[in-house]
Amino acid sequence: MEHGIKIRVMKTVSEGARKIVLERVRDKHISEIFTDDRALALLHGDVCDLIYASDMAQKTSGVDVFEINGTCPQHMICVGILGDTAAVDAAVEKIKKEFR
Repeated sequence: MEHGIKIRVMKTVSEGARKIVLERVRDKHISEIFTDDRALALLHGDVCDLIYASDMAQKTSGVDVFEINGTCPQHMICVGILGDTAAVDAAVEKIKKEFR
């Protein structure tokens, strides 16, 4: 079976992009830790693959993983991986290697 996870990494996140993300996150703890010095990776794909990738990311490096909802609360559009740049890079590299 083919896996298709789209990954985008932001080493720094603009205030506007941060607001967009925070409006779609139910976990309010994220707003407390989503500071200017944090990198953010966004993952989009099949729900099963997103949950698996989230698990790998947290086991690989010290990142926080959270769900970003779509137009209704039951609709997951993507997963965010938040942490310092090195930790986010390590998590993304592990995910890319797994899903090649």
